[in-house]
Order: sequence, then C-alpha cells, then structure tokens
Amino acid sequence: MRLGYDLCEVVSEDIVGLLKSFKENHITVFQLTKVDDCTYRFYLPIYQRIMVRKYHLTIIKSVGILYYLILIFYRKLSIVGVVSFAVTVILCNQFIFRVEIIGNNPSTTKLVNQVLAENHIDVGDKKRTYQQLNDIYDDLKDSFKGKIDYLNIYQEGGVLFVKYTNSVGAKKVEKNFENIYASKDGVIQKIDVSSGNILVKLNQYVKKGDLLVSNTITSTSEVDKIIETEGTIKAYTYTTYEAKIDKKKMDDGEAFSYLLHTIRSKLGSIDKIDREKVLSYGIIDNKRVLRYNIFDRRYCIQRGELNDRTS
Repeated sequence: MRLGYDLCEVVSEDIVGLLKSFKENHITVFQLTKVDDCTYRFYLPIYQRIMVRKYHLTIIKSVGILYYLILIFYRKLSIVGVVSFAVTVILCNQFIFRVEIIGNNPSTTKLVNQVLAENHIDVGDKKRTYQQLNDIYDDLKDSFKGKIDYLNIYQEGGVLFVKYTNSVGAKKVEKNFENIYASKDGVIQKIDVSSGNILVKLNQYVKKGDLLVSNTITSTSEVDKIIETEGTIKAYTYTTYEAKIDKKKMDDGEAFSYLLHTIRSKLGSIDKIDREKVLSYGIIDNKRVLRYNIFDRRYCIQRGELNDRTS
C-alpha cells in the first residue's frame, strides 16, 4: 500500500465475470472482500483509476504516498490560482486598462481623445491622482468652452471615464447688462471678463451677494454709462456638511468613520474636490456630531451659476 491505492466498492451479481474482465484489461485487484450478497470491496492502484472508469466503481478512500502527492499537487495549483487572482486585482487598481468616453457627438469625442493624448492618458498607464484628474478636467473645460453643458472625469477600477453632454445647438448670445454677484462665499482664483467693470482682484475673499462685475462706468465727464457684462470668474468655494448619530450606537472611532462615510456619500454632484477639513467632532445632545468642510475648485462664480441681479 506504500505507493497509493483506492479502496473501491462495486455492486455486481456476477463478480466472477467482473474479475475476469479486470484480468483481460490488466487491472490489478488486492484484498477482495464480500460486504453482502452483491456488494464487494477491493483495492486498486491509484494509477489505474482511468482504466476502471467504465466500471463505475465507488471510491471509499485512498491511501499511500502517491495519493498524498496528488493531493499536494492540486492544492498548490489552487494556491497559485488565488495568488494570481490577487495580483490581477492589485494591477487593476494601479493601471488604466480602458478609457471610456460617454458623449453624444462624434467630433467632440474625437477632440476629447486628443486632449487625453496631450495629457499622456492611454491604456496601460498608471491611474491618475485626484489632482491630476482636476488638471485634465480644466484642460477639457477650456478646450470646449461654450460647446458642452456637462463634463465629468473619474476612475472606477481600471477604467477612466469621461462623460460630457454637448450644448443643444449654437445659441445666439444676447447682450446682458445685469450686474454680476457672488452666489456663495469664496476666494477669487481666476478672472476672465471681456466686458464690464471688474470690482474684485485675484485671491480676494468674497461673500455671497458681493458685487463682482458692475454694469456701470463713469466717463471722464462724470456721466454714468450702462455697459454690457460678459465673462466668468473662477473661485475656491466650500460647503459645510454635518452628520450625527446616537452616541450609544457606536464607539468613538466607529462613529467617526461612519459619519465621514455618510458625508462623502452625499458628494455625487461635486466633481472637483480640492481639499477637505474637519471643523469639529464631538458629542452634542447625546449625539456624536461631525462637521466637515469640502473645498471645491470650479467655475462656481460666473454668470448662470450666480445670483445675477440688476442694481
């Protein structure tokens, strides 16, 4: 039994005929025993398993060195498979395996591909950081200024997604003579105004409702004149979020993680996050309360996203 044998069981009313067939096919049988009137058990060498398949024998157990070698071999294959799978998952999280552009205009999609190529985005490259995606977003936004209504770029697994929606037709721009006010608090980052009286400077902090671009200038003869206001102003802005949970439900660390996840799950509409900051975390009225600031960098101070009001 040293090499390896299978203990087999067979139900047969003609055991003599079965043994004769074994002998004709050079199948070796050891220690034949009778279990009942039609049931017999015996040992066969493991290496003869393939030869006895047609007899539909039941293997009760296996013993011997050869059996353990086969067992180790298959287990090693399983370990190799698991390790290979884990390595594949890690690689998928480190590299870009597909770039998917979702849009409604072939010419715009072609231009998106060109901008991605200029930023050295291609299949097989390492995934980009959050800041790098923000920079690519800016390049795309500048390239398609006025041509698209919606743009988003993000990564999921090994796939880089770029989603856009083209503007519906070329709209004739009518002259606008309204003052432009800030829609929310922020720090001015970029000013691109072609017409109007600019009242703010770069890095200036403004509050919601502050006048950014005036529709009025005073001539040398001290006569007020109403002029068109046209352009955009870009700023750093922030939004404060708050989440709370009963202090008895979780310990301090678990509650913080849960509340942070709750806040971040609300950020689907914010495409470009510049940085985040915890304002406060503590117990208020028997609840653990987390207050969190999200700083986002985008064209959030501009016509169409402001409270435009006429003076």
